[in-house]
Amino acid sequence: MGRLALIFGAVLFVAMRPASAETGVVPADLGLVYAMSETTEGVPRTSIYLHGVGPGPARMLYRDADEKDQILTKIAGSDLVGSGHTVSPRDVYVMMGEATAADLSTCADALCRLRIAAKAEEQDEPEPVLVIPLCFSDASPYGLWNRAPIFAVSPDGERIALQALRAGDVRFARPAIRVLASDGRDEWRITLEEPGLHVVDLAWSPDGKSLAYIVMPEADEHTLDEALLPRAGLYVADVEARTSRLVYRCYGRALAWGPRQDRITVAARAGDMWDESYVAQVVVARSGGKVEEFSLPPRVAALAYSDDGRWLAVQSAEGDRQQIWLYPSSEGWGRLFHQVPQQEGRMSLLGWVRRAG
Repeated sequence: MGRLALIFGAVLFVAMRPASAETGVVPADLGLVYAMSETTEGVPRTSIYLHGVGPGPARMLYRDADEKDQILTKIAGSDLVGSGHTVSPRDVYVMMGEATAADLSTCADALCRLRIAAKAEEQDEPEPVLVIPLCFSDASPYGLWNRAPIFAVSPDGERIALQALRAGDVRFARPAIRVLASDGRDEWRITLEEPGLHVVDLAWSPDGKSLAYIVMPEADEHTLDEALLPRAGLYVADVEARTSRLVYRCYGRALAWGPRQDRITVAARAGDMWDESYVAQVVVARSGGKVEEFSLPPRVAALAYSDDGRWLAVQSAEGDRQQIWLYPSSEGWGRLFHQVPQQEGRMSLLGWVRRAG
């Protein structure tokens, strides 16, 4: 009896491991969505692609046609898109608007949803979900096409969270996160503790009740206020109770909620806040206790879990190559899935979807 129990336990352990972890094969219905923006001195044009995790070409889902209605981009080092996310099973959200806003208080920037069709010939254009007047910045040497905020959409599509410096013509005293209902009728504002802090990434919990975000000082090596360093780290907000707290101190760059519903994975700098080497640190959402750590490629830009939490995609840059790495859940090994030469533009990993058909 004891031997049978031992055998059953071993079989159960193997069955409970992430799907295809031993073979490294991702299920055929999963696909990755990423954006590419041209690297030009003028207004960049952005395209969105769906790539099955296997052989074959990527499918183009969208491409900017003109400057009157295009995907808005954010300038932040090598990250040119910086504002776009998928929501399972087949929705892609982006910020869109006119390349140059003539009137900052009335510009019609909007959160738009692109629903992936089963066939390329059936693909529609993005549709507006919520008009959000200029909120990322009120001055730009690039003619304001970099005004897109960092944002995240809840799994049910009912709430949007975005970093903001202003709301239309109203300038905030300190940076904030605006948590908005998709119908625009309700707003909760999370104000950061100091003017010198900013949000670098956001992610919703699977149940849509909590919001995780990373806070970092906004400075370079010459202007850093070291008094702000203790404020850096992973925060979790309870959206229903409207409370927020620092749960884990780190110098983070990107995060993803997963691999389990009570876990958050952070891409954190291995050393000080200037370090370009990264580790994945998996922490318990409620307590902030670290339960796992493994190495990541250099210069991480984005993390994304599949909807079942079994596969982690990591966007990074190494030399002149922009790359996406795949990891089975958070087991600590990865393989290169896709890489883009520098001259093809700047990549932005938007997330996973379930491919139809």
